[in-house]
Amino acid sequence: MIPMHKVFILLGPTASGKSKLSMKLSKDFPFEIINADLYSIYKGLDIGTAKPSNIDLKSTKHYLIDKIEPDENYNVSKFCSDVSLSIKAIVSNNKYPLIVGGTMMYVYQLLNGLTHDYNLIKSDIDLIKYILSKYSYGEIYDAFKSDISIPVEKINCNDSYRLEKLLERSIANHNRSNKYTGLYNQKDIKINVIFIDIKDRNLLRESISKRTEEMLRRGLVKEVQQLITKYNLTQDSQSMRAIGYKETIDYLNHNIDLNGLSDTISLSTQQLAKRQITWKNKFKINFTVEYPQIDYDDLSKFVHNSLN
Repeated sequence: MIPMHKVFILLGPTASGKSKLSMKLSKDFPFEIINADLYSIYKGLDIGTAKPSNIDLKSTKHYLIDKIEPDENYNVSKFCSDVSLSIKAIVSNNKYPLIVGGTMMYVYQLLNGLTHDYNLIKSDIDLIKYILSKYSYGEIYDAFKSDISIPVEKINCNDSYRLEKLLERSIANHNRSNKYTGLYNQKDIKINVIFIDIKDRNLLRESISKRTEEMLRRGLVKEVQQLITKYNLTQDSQSMRAIGYKETIDYLNHNIDLNGLSDTISLSTQQLAKRQITWKNKFKINFTVEYPQIDYDDLSKFVHNSLN
């Protein structure tokens, strides 16, 4: 009989208390946490991503936090591969994986399989790294442009993220048998999805507004300034497309004032939360908790029963 590995996933909109709840669960149950927030994977993006504190990171083992540099790109294929490796590491520690985050599309494909028809293997990744080290993005763009079968008209020659995606599609192994098929299709894994639901949207808006003010007070503008200076980042850099970062670059470019920055970040975050909530219907949810009065006793019973 195949041993069953139990994997828990905690989802919910931004500012709904996922990190706090995950830390509480990890203190009461033998969990190690896998981050499923795209921008927390980047080193240095701390304030704007509401990354777990150093105390939390030391008290509970976290995976996929501070994994890559801000001038690197990341994608869902790499995420699925990294999560799979993290799950194996956690199981080998005799712990249970708790995947926590709000990058819903990444988690959906992690569970159900990749929707594109290519799969990156190590030799593909090595070749892409070699090309990127040897040629500029302008040279790569010109090479693609010379091939009329590859549509590049809508891509800026300096858009590193989209050019790298084009490289991946061009180089990657197209053998569908190697395609990542999702955790649900792995016979030795049992998935439990927990979703933080929002009944009172006004409360969430207030929470988002307060969180935005706190980020600015803690020095978000300085953080962004240091990152773009150190890594030569622009608004086209993947890491700077995160909410809070792209708006701060607008502020640094004198396109908006400080009040406008706060309002714009809050509005963008509210729109993100609304999109995240709509994802609820796409997931097979095993247990729902309601924000902000989360019934932790009921949740604990669910987790306890699921583990036993």
